[in-house]
Amino acid sequence: KKQDVLKFAEAYRRLKLDSCWGPIPNPEEFTTYNARTFLQPQLNKASSKAEIREKGDVNPKDFILFRQGTFNTEIVSKDNTGQREYVEEMVFTTLEFPS
Repeated sequence: KKQDVLKFAEAYRRLKLDSCWGPIPNPEEFTTYNARTFLQPQLNKASSKAEIREKGDVNPKDFILFRQGTFNTEIVSKDNTGQREYVEEMVFTTLEFPS
């Protein structure tokens, strides 16, 4: 079973924690966008480019948690290129930025 990011946020707020994405993260702010290829084992889990959203892992996953009131988040950014840029819907990892 997968946990919804908003349920995760509820849980960390109950523990008096905050995150780099704030107390209520945007569920559409993906940090993971990858899928199994046809070159990997378990072909039944492989997806074509058109099926990435359906069969792949497309989620907001990368969180830094800290006690509420300890830090103020000023800038949060994402990078899936290795060049301090984020390209929407680009499958991760790549040869240039292997993770």
